[in-house]
Amino acid sequence: PTPPHKNVTRPINMSFSIHQARRSLCTAINSKLLLQTPLANNITTAALAPSLLFSTTRTFSAAKPKTAKKAAAADTPPTLSYQARKDLAKQKRRDAYARKQARLDSLKTRRDDKTDRGILKRTFMEWYSKEIEYHAILERKARQEGKPWKIRVAALVERLPVVTPDMEEWEREFVDLQEYLMTFGKVYPPETGLMPEEKEEDHVVMSDEEMLALLPFTPAPRETEADATGDVKTRDRRLKTFLYLAIRTKNEGILSDSPRWTLPSAIANIQADQKDSDDAFETLLQTAQRAVSTSIGSDLTLWCPSNAPVAINYRVYNKNLPEEFRGKYYGEKIFFYRVQWDSGDVDEGSLAKGGVEDYAWLTKEEMLERVEGERGVHQAKFFKYLL
Repeated sequence: PTPPHKNVTRPINMSFSIHQARRSLCTAINSKLLLQTPLANNITTAALAPSLLFSTTRTFSAAKPKTAKKAAAADTPPTLSYQARKDLAKQKRRDAYARKQARLDSLKTRRDDKTDRGILKRTFMEWYSKEIEYHAILERKARQEGKPWKIRVAALVERLPVVTPDMEEWEREFVDLQEYLMTFGKVYPPETGLMPEEKEEDHVVMSDEEMLALLPFTPAPRETEADATGDVKTRDRRLKTFLYLAIRTKNEGILSDSPRWTLPSAIANIQADQKDSDDAFETLLQTAQRAVSTSIGSDLTLWCPSNAPVAINYRVYNKNLPEEFRGKYYGEKIFFYRVQWDSGDVDEGSLAKGGVEDYAWLTKEEMLERVEGERGVHQAKFFKYLL
């Protein structure tokens, strides 16, 4: 036999790793010696598959996304100076912050008209916090001067609405939709057998006038004669809203000679110089009831829902007030009690005895208009939140 070491093409030793084979093939291809080597005559076609061959050029996976800072640096023109690139990056950060704040502001609104949520609450708290701070200042000044406060109680007499208020437009649309659904109901396919036999009287929608015509009595009008004539001394007016009893008097110790519109009030008999008297144990609610009876007579019957006041206000005495009125007091603390009309009416014969020149049953808007005209916007805002 021919010696194995002479002119014999030996088969490829497949024991070496596939990595070595791929490197050998690539080296042969790049040097254009693949057809001149014995290795090419003994390798299979499958060995030349692209999976076994690789280029000497390095390949990488998909590039990772750039961070925001690197992306901003990449977008910056290379021709700009260092300060210009710095200013551009700062402007981009400002724009991003502005977009974030605009988004947070848009989250506060959930309505179609884009009204701000809680605006009424914030408006009240801004006014209330300033009032509390101002009252604390007055308390401190009174302690510094060593003067006490006189206690006054005001009665907020209200007449409840007699009839239901008019519906808003969206309420009327909702009621109309409910009536439509109750009249026509749901529609099912005929083959289900769920649809009852239709009748003409089942689809009749009556108007309000037709329904009122079927009543066995004539309903009272929602607008009274007092509304037409403008009479404010009767409770038979503005039946859809609250009415408040207001009096025109000078008993509160004002500087001007002309009286002003206010609520019935009286000084409480719980002062330091009245401890030994029989009236020293009068409660604030009893003082409110006494204020009403002394102002407009005792014919008015009231219902008191609570023993606690609904509000408190401070009044500092002006130095120009008479000394017999001011006394040794720094001012007044006015406690407001809400009471409701139950029966009876104003005794006009008792008005002069109580120092009352006029009275009226006013709505909230009418009361605010008169208070603002006589005392200014600040007191009108207090009455706005009080009523």
